[in-house]
Amino acid sequence: MFNLAQAMQAIDQALNTKPESAMNWNTKVQFDPALVGQLVAQYRALNERFESLKTRIERDPHGTEGEVRECADELHRLRHAEALRLYPVIARGLSSDPITRRLFWQSRLVMLGHARRVLRRFDELARAMRLRAEVPAAAEHVGNALAEYRKRNEAEMYPLYDLIGQRSAPRSDSRVA
Repeated sequence: MFNLAQAMQAIDQALNTKPESAMNWNTKVQFDPALVGQLVAQYRALNERFESLKTRIERDPHGTEGEVRECADELHRLRHAEALRLYPVIARGLSSDPITRRLFWQSRLVMLGHARRVLRRFDELARAMRLRAEVPAAAEHVGNALAEYRKRNEAEMYPLYDLIGQRSAPRSDSRVA
């Protein structure tokens, strides 16, 4: 489903295109209180889309192959958004505490492992669809891995992002009249 030639082509395109916004690698990423809600909604939509696709995969594996690939691409886009907007804020918020920072990076590695599992499951599903063998089981594995990845993000990373954002947000002075 994914190969080195496609990855190299995507990198070449990214390097040769001009950024549409003023954001670049040196732009300091700011806490966005709406980010977690957006990511949760997008992951939920991806889960729902894949769940509705699972029933059609069994009936028409060849006709739904493109939609499965689109789901995998959407997962890549969501992970890219997390890498650019979520993790830098968390890392900056934890930079002063080496123990907490180490625990965060360990959790981050666990999340990368879960993401790789989901992507492997997508690859296995694509292979099963081409071979027309064990497609329902492969689709079930993708659905379970995707749900587990989303659940872990919502339980671990997103609350951490919100906590750091709330801690670093400027506080207004409250007065009692």
